[in-house]
Amino acid sequence: MTRYNSARSALYKYMHVVKLQIYLWLLCLAVAVLSLDVYVLMSAFFGGALVVLPTLVYIRVAKVNRVLPAGQVFAKHQKAELFKFFTNLIGFALVFILFKKVHVLALFATYVVTLSSYWFSLYKQAK
Repeated sequence: MTRYNSARSALYKYMHVVKLQIYLWLLCLAVAVLSLDVYVLMSAFFGGALVVLPTLVYIRVAKVNRVLPAGQVFAKHQKAELFKFFTNLIGFALVFILFKKVHVLALFATYVVTLSSYWFSLYKQAK
C-alpha cells in the first residue's frame, strides 16, 4: 500500500498547468512564425515567458514538503502569489525597456492565450 503524498499531488497539478501553458505558448509561437516577422516572433516568445516563468516561481515558493498547519500553507501561497506578481511586473518592465521594437499585440495575445491555461485547468477539474 502506498502512502498518499499531498505535496506530490499538488506538484503534479501545478506541473499539469505548466505543461498546458507550454503547449499554448508553442501554439502561439507557431502562429507567430507564419507572420514571417522576427519581432512578432520575439514578442510572442516573451509573452509566453511572462506567464511560464512566474508560474514556476510560484511553484518554487509555494512548495511544501511536509505537513504544515493551514495558516502556514496559506501564508506560503500568499508569499508565492506576491513573488509571482513581482516577477511578472519586472518581466513586463524589462520587455518594454529593453525591447524597443516589441509587437504589443503579439506580446499580449500570447500572454492572454497562455494565461488562459489556468481557466482550462479549472474547467477540466470541474468536470
